[in-house]
Amino acid sequence: MLSAAMLKNSVAKLLDRLPIDHQVGAVDKPGGSAAAEQRLREFLHTRLGQYAAQRNQPELEATSGLSPYLHFGHLSSHQVLAHLAEQEDWCHEELPDSGNGSREGWWGMSPTAEAFVDQFVTWRELGYGFAHHRPDDYDSFESLPDWARNSLLLHAADPREHCYELADFEAARTHDRLWNAAQTQLVREGTIHNYLRMLWGKKILEWTASPQDALAIMIELNNKYALDGRNPNSYSGILWTLGRFDRPWAPERPIFGVIRYMSSANTARKLRVKGYVRDKLGLKEGEAPAQGLLY
Repeated sequence: MLSAAMLKNSVAKLLDRLPIDHQVGAVDKPGGSAAAEQRLREFLHTRLGQYAAQRNQPELEATSGLSPYLHFGHLSSHQVLAHLAEQEDWCHEELPDSGNGSREGWWGMSPTAEAFVDQFVTWRELGYGFAHHRPDDYDSFESLPDWARNSLLLHAADPREHCYELADFEAARTHDRLWNAAQTQLVREGTIHNYLRMLWGKKILEWTASPQDALAIMIELNNKYALDGRNPNSYSGILWTLGRFDRPWAPERPIFGVIRYMSSANTARKLRVKGYVRDKLGLKEGEAPAQGLLY
């Protein structure tokens, strides 16, 4: 019978033989169907009630964290919806006969459950549908809507106050400590808080030489480090930062054009991020970073 140490050594040897990037370290997250089911039940029973109000707060663990398990098939979307329906005491007969144009109240569930289903079903399935119907270019700059692509190209030569290469982004060597914290979380934990992942992509667009370079860098970093990388829904998030599934926004800005703009300063005004930055960058309470901005 193998001891725990022998089994661990055998697994390590097997991993060494796999054709993967061995410079990417393992993350402290259990895999498998049992862990996925436990994560789902824990979310539904203890955090779903605060999901709508708290899911955008980086310092609170209010999101489901189910994306990696769904990506690797450790959990199915049908399981998630079935468990949610059971908890809500809901059945399909409660669906309204017709929609009213609003995402609230469409399912006939509680408001916080509907907020989760809007993300989990509507937006997730939209990404899968897009990839299914455009298998040859779902991950390309050319797949963006005309208005977004034209606006980005119009402003592609705009001056950049900061411009970084892939190696700088990968090592979290930017002037922005909130962005660095998000990138550090990606490398160490295989994920970025949902709201900050949007900011992460927007800043890469702002700090690269062209929108095409920005897309290539986002795909490289996401696919290399994210546990849900290479997923259709993951590509939706990346290309959303460039205008997919969005609309033109005023005012027109340098670099962004009419693409929706986000900034670290505005994020810090809306959300609590100081504790997040300290935690991800390993700073002690009251300790200032060696450089850059601490939002």
